[in-house]
Amino acid sequence: MKRETTKRLTDPQPRVKFHPLGSAGDVTGSLFLFEVTLETAKTIRFLLEVGLHQDDDNINHSHRLPKGIKMSDIAFIVMSHAHIDHSGYLPKAIADGFNGPVYTHEASKDLLRFLLPDSGNLQERAAERLNERNGHKRGAHTARGAKLPPRVTALYSAAEARRALDRIKGLQYDRLYKLAEGVSVKFTEASHILGAAVVTLTLGLGKNAKTVCFTGNVGRSGMPFLKDLAQVLEADYIISESTYGNKLHGKRDRLAALAAIINDAHKRAKRRDPKFGCGSIVIPAFAVGRVQTVLYDLRELMATKRIPDLTVFLDSPMAVEATKVHRKHTGLYNDAACKLIAAGIEPFKTPRYMECKSWGQSRLLDKPANEPVIIIGSSGMAAGGRILGHIEKRLDRAENTIVFVGYQGTGALGYTLVNEKPSQVTIHDKVVKVNAKIEYMSDYSGHADYSEIIDWLKKFTRKPKKLFLVHGDPDALTAFKGHLQESLPDWNVVIPQSRNCFEL
Repeated sequence: MKRETTKRLTDPQPRVKFHPLGSAGDVTGSLFLFEVTLETAKTIRFLLEVGLHQDDDNINHSHRLPKGIKMSDIAFIVMSHAHIDHSGYLPKAIADGFNGPVYTHEASKDLLRFLLPDSGNLQERAAERLNERNGHKRGAHTARGAKLPPRVTALYSAAEARRALDRIKGLQYDRLYKLAEGVSVKFTEASHILGAAVVTLTLGLGKNAKTVCFTGNVGRSGMPFLKDLAQVLEADYIISESTYGNKLHGKRDRLAALAAIINDAHKRAKRRDPKFGCGSIVIPAFAVGRVQTVLYDLRELMATKRIPDLTVFLDSPMAVEATKVHRKHTGLYNDAACKLIAAGIEPFKTPRYMECKSWGQSRLLDKPANEPVIIIGSSGMAAGGRILGHIEKRLDRAENTIVFVGYQGTGALGYTLVNEKPSQVTIHDKVVKVNAKIEYMSDYSGHADYSEIIDWLKKFTRKPKKLFLVHGDPDALTAFKGHLQESLPDWNVVIPQSRNCFEL
């Protein structure tokens, strides 16, 4: 046998196809297909991310894979983190025939135990509302001869989501795992939410293997309790998120800004109304990551006497569950948070801290208060949940303050209050005057801005063959490409569109 033939068999050249299917030219519904073919093996197809598209449900109900490829052809799924736009399509993929394992970080696995069933509940409720709107009243009989649109079926149910959990396998950071012949994966800290990973794939064998680094969603340095983004030094191909590709975060002391807002709000809240009592400070925040970060900062400010020891109510069952998961994974904390644990200090617990686990406990917060309190709950954009009820009851009184602590999507109540500054809004079909003080802090963003990602990319020891930009709206993608061409002018930067195919 010739030496060239021997080398090809022992160290085969892989053929790799990359299909961006979701969050390509878009900022939601992450879904990427890889096809890896070795000369000594059959083609292995796997998905990187399995995200729900949160802006267009028609996409979720469509066939999302390339023509001729079925979900039953997918050997396994690799998932960077637990957010639903990266994980929430899993139950539908299983219903469509996917029968393999799902690999994600152990902390992400724990978060998905309640995030996926909650997504199923939302799918069922959305289908019920649409059916009622189309005339399909629950328990009612359709009049003879009446023509109604067909009943809508939920994308998946809460029960289907719970069954999907059995497929998920938990991995750790900084270890190389072989997933199949010619496919290995390594997770490193992404600092986005607990368990979020930068995913580095090794595709092929030996010297001819190709490496692909996917940022997932990467966070900012210096945030509470999580370790900073870990550096990856080299990859043949990079797939980068672009959420803030056209934005820079403000540079200021986050704790000082929060302290100023809380102290100002406390002064107003001390004015006792004869009917409603003292005012409240209401903080809508995303249940996973954002709630815990705010609690961490409030505890720190109270411990250093920079704000009063106000009673803090966490009124969100999902945020309560997420906080339990955060308490479990203390090994993922940074040095400052680990020192608190070593000293016997609960990082997410203020001196007067209460968790509302039932509707009854939540309703008690509507009684006249004898002193100012802080109420934290999800959703972060005030799009629903118990926190929306608290805002509805407090928005019309000047002694109250609503503090938004992160991204506010267009059309959400949070966006309207922060950006449009209306004199009144409609909540639960009721017109509510806006007399409360509205505050906004962008300091709690879970995404690095374009300069922070570029600084991370500059530390790669060699330039990649291609840098793909995904997970951004069109303006962010275009702007980020421009910034990259200025900072890394010899890099090949590509903005793929959905269903493009690239030979790596």
